[in-house]
Amino acid sequence: MRILLTNTGPWGTGSGTVADGVMQELMRLGHEVMAFFPDIGWPGVDNDKYYLHPERYRIAPFPATYAGVELYTFPLIIPDPNPRNYHDAWTFKRLSRAQLRAYFGYMKQEMKRLLDEFRPDIVECQHIWALDRVVHELGYPYIAVAHHSDQLGFIYDERMRGLVLESAGKAGYIFAISEYVKEEVLRLYGLTPERVVTIPNGYNQQLFQPLRLNRHQVLERLGLAHLEALPLITFCGKVSKTKGIDVLLQANRIIQRQQPAALLILGSGDLKQICREISGPYSLENVIYLGHCPQEELALLHNLAVLSVLPSRTEGFGIAALEAMGCGKPIVATRVGGLADFAVGGLVEPEDAPGLAEQILRVLRMNARDYNLLCDEALNVAHRYSWQMLVDRRMSYYETLIEKNKKKKGQNRFRNS
Repeated sequence: MRILLTNTGPWGTGSGTVADGVMQELMRLGHEVMAFFPDIGWPGVDNDKYYLHPERYRIAPFPATYAGVELYTFPLIIPDPNPRNYHDAWTFKRLSRAQLRAYFGYMKQEMKRLLDEFRPDIVECQHIWALDRVVHELGYPYIAVAHHSDQLGFIYDERMRGLVLESAGKAGYIFAISEYVKEEVLRLYGLTPERVVTIPNGYNQQLFQPLRLNRHQVLERLGLAHLEALPLITFCGKVSKTKGIDVLLQANRIIQRQQPAALLILGSGDLKQICREISGPYSLENVIYLGHCPQEELALLHNLAVLSVLPSRTEGFGIAALEAMGCGKPIVATRVGGLADFAVGGLVEPEDAPGLAEQILRVLRMNARDYNLLCDEALNVAHRYSWQMLVDRRMSYYETLIEKNKKKKGQNRFRNS
């Protein structure tokens, strides 16, 4: 089978992780797979993986000019930080009509080149948004994967709603990453339930796993030797209010007074800007902002940590929580969206800084026996989310849609003969 995966942005985001995980498993099964996405060519630790393999990854380069209209970067669905884009990058909502037409024209041009060359049997589009509309216009069957940011974008960007409804309506199926997202999709897009299938996300189980590490050597190599005496807490996600980073800093003020611990912030965004917007008391004591990290480094830090934390205000799934659990670490998270379906460690309500601090301190103070049992439970739950299992579920829908498309083409040839 020949499968094309598309994404509205490059790697380093949840949808990018999904596309990469699905792609690797499909290739392991012997399928021909390509990925298509935009990028602005910034240096990065993963650039060689994507830029040196055009037989696998096709990148639409930005900045670009189409029909005399300049596009300085690829637009975002919602105004949250993206690790491969400018801090203040424009969203689709901020594009002028001429710029929006130019974006669609440019992406259609680049997509057509790839489709004419690769001729996939099926296309899986990450996000119910723009590229699935392009794929439909070019005459290919597609499945759209509903991530939570799509629905946030639908609410945020009124102008795109008509296009998004068409993208959803023309899709053979919608894969929702959690039951929560499925409910959003059914509520917003007016689709029948049988067309929306819940297939959760997975994680890289070869990378995110318990490791035996020399703590001193790893911290020294990462330039964090000064933290050796402190228990570590990881936060992995966009540095934004959506992910609740402001609430975490408020909780940190309580934590540091009772149990000093190093809070490692791993993700893209402007921490100083977040701090300027916090109205209540907070603390940056023992907070280490490391920015967007390679996944290999993230796996090491999870292994050295006592726990991870994800205090999102809203969350479709939360792969970051699953990756920490895959390293055998509990996660303290908010009771929102898909997170509540699998998080092992502690759940709190969003925006509850005292409750968040209480749950983090509870894990930090656990005796060894209870803590080890909690870690084992986290690891066992994480193991249920393998890409092998989740791609196996995809395959039946791929095959059904491909067969439907063949019959449709045959009927059209009959009518035209």
